[in-house]
Amino acid sequence: MSRRRAARRGSAALALAAALAAAPRPSRAQAGGDAAAAEVLFEQAIALMRQGDYEQACPRLAESQRLDAGVGTLLYLAACYERLGKTASAWATYREAADAARRQGQADREQQAREGAAALEARLARLLVEVPAGSAAPGLSVRRDGQELAPVLWGTAMPVDPGAYTVEASAPGRLPWSTTAAVDPAGGTATVTVPPLAAAPPPPGARPAAPAGASAAQPAAPPARPAPREAAGMPAQRLAAVIAAGAGVVGIGASVGLGFAARARFEEAAPYCDGDTCDDEGVEIRGDAIDLARAGTVVFLVGAAAVAAGGVLWLTTPSPAASAAGRPAVHVGLGPTGLSLGGRF
Repeated sequence: MSRRRAARRGSAALALAAALAAAPRPSRAQAGGDAAAAEVLFEQAIALMRQGDYEQACPRLAESQRLDAGVGTLLYLAACYERLGKTASAWATYREAADAARRQGQADREQQAREGAAALEARLARLLVEVPAGSAAPGLSVRRDGQELAPVLWGTAMPVDPGAYTVEASAPGRLPWSTTAAVDPAGGTATVTVPPLAAAPPPPGARPAAPAGASAAQPAAPPARPAPREAAGMPAQRLAAVIAAGAGVVGIGASVGLGFAARARFEEAAPYCDGDTCDDEGVEIRGDAIDLARAGTVVFLVGAAAVAAGGVLWLTTPSPAASAAGRPAVHVGLGPTGLSLGGRF
């Protein structure tokens, strides 16, 4: 992009914000109490924007839009977010306004919204949360400011408003971890890497593990008492089965959500396509849909494999009654070095 074109886009964004502050309110089609409340909030917000109080104006515009949606309100809200320094919120709201204006045939407003979004594109700040393979414990949950981050978003630099963000991670049987990341208003990408979570200490009253070599000095256990390895191995294997199956179910659910998102994105390309022939906008939208569909397929396959592994672990857990009777049994256990396989025949 040439400097002249970039300057023209920046000037267009400033002109849009100035025009919004002076323009008349957008018309509202909905009737009833919600429309009346939306109108009052809208008038208050415009007055606050003219006074430069964007901190108070933006929430009123957002609530007005929720009560009675309109393209004009979205444009005001995007300009308010931009003046407040919330670049990611402004960028997303401009894009939402452009889509709404396109659906309603409002070409002028669509162009205004797209110019506003384009002017913010280069200034967007992003937050990248990385989860290396060594940190991906079973049942791992990663949250940003308390909101769950789906595994498909791990490793993706997401646009965010400048500020401080708390990133947390937790998993069954592991100590929780958290850190704070500062996102620079000047743009760029802040990266947070989730480390391997430490194992949680045993609960109070749990029997400590015997030191190495101590078993030789201990008297032999009575024959009628079950072996400690069998008593401890069975619940550990069942727990591993539940964790693996649970993680698989979560993955399958996430793949279904990605499938619906891909279908919705594909349908958005209809206005730009004639059969299999699409313009540049349609090609980009369909490309997004294909990427979402591929991600959903990969997540589904991983989830299905995890559910299958959980089923194998559950079904191969030896029965205490079979062990006592001396019948053949297969034992699969989890230890510090990985998966172990044993049995009695």
